[in-house]
Amino acid sequence: MHPILFKIGSLPINSYGLMLAISFLLGVKLASRRALKLGIPSDETVNLSIWIMAAAIIGSRAFYVVTHMEQYSDDPLAIVAFWNGLYGLSMLGGVVLAMIVGFAWILKKKWPLWSFADAVIPSFALGIFITRIGCFYNGCCFGRETACSVGIAFPSGSIPYAIFGNAPIHPTQLYSSLGGLVILLILLLADRRRNFPGFIFSMFLGLYGATRFGMEEFRYFDHTPTGILGYSVFAARPGMTDNQVISLFMVLFSFVLGAWLYYRNQKSSS
Repeated sequence: MHPILFKIGSLPINSYGLMLAISFLLGVKLASRRALKLGIPSDETVNLSIWIMAAAIIGSRAFYVVTHMEQYSDDPLAIVAFWNGLYGLSMLGGVVLAMIVGFAWILKKKWPLWSFADAVIPSFALGIFITRIGCFYNGCCFGRETACSVGIAFPSGSIPYAIFGNAPIHPTQLYSSLGGLVILLILLLADRRRNFPGFIFSMFLGLYGATRFGMEEFRYFDHTPTGILGYSVFAARPGMTDNQVISLFMVLFSFVLGAWLYYRNQKSSS
């Protein structure tokens, strides 16, 4: 675990912040190249990407705060101090708000909505792949104790060590990173075929929702999961987490959206 990778003079370079910056730059490059095929200039895509990044950070923070309000009862001003500590962001909230802002921007610019969504959505998967590596180095978003061979013991001084000691835990950050890479490869391979507009975007919603739902079963949580169904699918613990509820809706919505876009495309082609 290396929350601070190195220093430039007295300035510490945070591992998560560096990975976030790298994912943003590479994601913008990928989105710009794909959007150019639709006739959308790179500078327009860059402007949109900046707004999406801001929305992702705000959404991640807002969702974390809403699901951890007990942490801010004594100091409400800490709500805006998301840069303090290892905790403070929830990626799923960032993904949702970033998509809302992105769609609003596309509609305002009158760009081809679903074709542009297909062009930029692989950048989200790329971002998940890279930023989750930052989570691993940072020591956040870790898993529960495990006896399987993939378990990792975090060093003294980290939050995982304070909770589990030398016991191995699931490296859920790396699981999530691998999931993002797999989703990215699937989307790029699927895009080689001729699909209806919105297919790649719908596929991302389903794949990300499904992987995030399953990942939650291995994550450690410092609060009681939401008891929506009263049981957990894979693990013996009550309820589903807030992230699982949203992930489940994402999977269901991906099927509904995909079917609607498919039949709309078939109708317009006939």
